[in-house]
Amino acid sequence: MTRWYRALAAWLRARSRRDRIGIAAVAAALVLGLAGVAVAGGSDSDLLWFDGKPAAAPADETAPDSGQAPEAGQESGGRQPAAPVESPPPYVQPFAEQPGVKPRAPLPSPTAGVEIEEGTDGCDHAYGDRDICVPWEFPAGVTDKCGWLKERGFKPLKITGGRDRHGLDRNGDGTACGAGD
Repeated sequence: MTRWYRALAAWLRARSRRDRIGIAAVAAALVLGLAGVAVAGGSDSDLLWFDGKPAAAPADETAPDSGQAPEAGQESGGRQPAAPVESPPPYVQPFAEQPGVKPRAPLPSPTAGVEIEEGTDGCDHAYGDRDICVPWEFPAGVTDKCGWLKERGFKPLKITGGRDRHGLDRNGDGTACGAGD
């Protein structure tokens, strides 16, 4: 049995690379053709779809082997209006039918506001706009907080948080480090 294989291998080695590629392509086409015939069922009269059922005749034609004539008042070439198709009932997941199980409470919206504790970012936002960062804790040794803020470019700040945690509004006019503070 190894003789024919060796003879074939020697014959292929004697061919050019181009010839070997052509021979391989022809062999692949033959194999794919045979596989297609095997999947389709082997003959034109018994065409099978992928689910294994025979292909149905079109709706406007009668099947040749059914023995039925076209209905009265209807020509064989005319098309029938499509009948309404019922939709299948909704599928209920098996876990939904468990008795005694109560649904969980809905989770909060991911776009809802988040409560962040004051001072988390190191800023006291009760002074000026929310993008102004007055330090939550001033550096050790700072006694004049308004002077320290002015050295760093801060101008008088309106108290927006309703409280003056650092005592920067000494005269109570609603402006921290303003005139008279």
